[in-house]
Amino acid sequence: CFLTLPDDPLSAEGLSTPWTLGAPCSQAVTAQQAFAEASVFDPTTNTVSVYHPLVINDGMTPQVDPVVPDLPEGAIVGLWFGFNGGVLQLLDKEGRDTNESPTLQSIDCVNGLPGVNGDVFGQVSWCNTQPFWAAVNESFAAGKIDVPELGTDHNGRPCPTSRSFEIVDACPSDNVPTQYLLLSDGSTVQDNASNREKFPDAEVINNASDESLIANILDPAIGCTPFLGENLDDPGTMFTSLALNELQAKAHQQAPIALVPLNDPDTLLTSDGQVSPAKTNAYRLGVNQPFLTASGPDDGSLDFYCSGMIEIAPRFFLDNQDTFTGMTSPATSVGNNLFTFMCNRYLESLTMLGCPKNSSQPVACTLDSNGAATS
Repeated sequence: CFLTLPDDPLSAEGLSTPWTLGAPCSQAVTAQQAFAEASVFDPTTNTVSVYHPLVINDGMTPQVDPVVPDLPEGAIVGLWFGFNGGVLQLLDKEGRDTNESPTLQSIDCVNGLPGVNGDVFGQVSWCNTQPFWAAVNESFAAGKIDVPELGTDHNGRPCPTSRSFEIVDACPSDNVPTQYLLLSDGSTVQDNASNREKFPDAEVINNASDESLIANILDPAIGCTPFLGENLDDPGTMFTSLALNELQAKAHQQAPIALVPLNDPDTLLTSDGQVSPAKTNAYRLGVNQPFLTASGPDDGSLDFYCSGMIEIAPRFFLDNQDTFTGMTSPATSVGNNLFTFMCNRYLESLTMLGCPKNSSQPVACTLDSNGAATS
């Protein structure tokens, strides 16, 4: 699917201009839904706020115009995109992609390995993240930005982050926690209090993401609180974002740290499926992670990442089995409740990553005829 951005997507006008999902893809089809998120750094107050540009089907007009964000003076805006299907590519208004568009290149939009035509991460992409992260990291290093501590969960353990082996999968740090309201005519509007009151029967749609899983599902379930910023499209409320999740993980995640590995399916070369340090580093750059090292635990190796999942995740599942079993599954095609979802997602990730068989791997699931875990 293809997502077309306006001419100046980092401005208040551009952010509040509906961004269009090209036909035949549709926001009314779960596996074709696209989502956008802007995190806004204010260099004066050293805070990060959040805005959700509206994605709407090409040819449609939203029933309610998006809120025009009140951007602070000198704001530095980073954009991240997520998708519920296989591949989402960014285009400018002339139909040019990130390797061909002067507009998209001017704000450093990245869809895959930069400069390689046809190479894509898949579901994710971003724009202007390097200036955003540079400013945020400088503020953090100077002790100016307040990043909340993780706290402890209801079992007395440190709350997980997007870089915790308790919760990562084969494609860590991907997609966004953005939500929209889907209306009966197939159009979308921003998910805010005003629109929820205006459209009480609207369906809330969201991006099936690691970032959403931890902030919107796991944290509340285990007594943790995600890092929140002012929600500029729902004034007076707070919301999380990929950038806030990743900043908190960078600040407070203790070793072992689950960084994007070389064999993450998103970072394999599109042309031949081979591992690529350059593409892995390009991905890491977008989510504020350090580049691969030549050796050691941060070399992106299969052994470190797989071992981390096997040694740490099962205990987290077991400690929270009672809580998770009583909760709705984020994807019933994976598991019939949150516990079976987490367990089967973990097993599927070990397979996707090509992890070697490990006799100490303790998790097993019973699957139904469609491959969803039932126990």
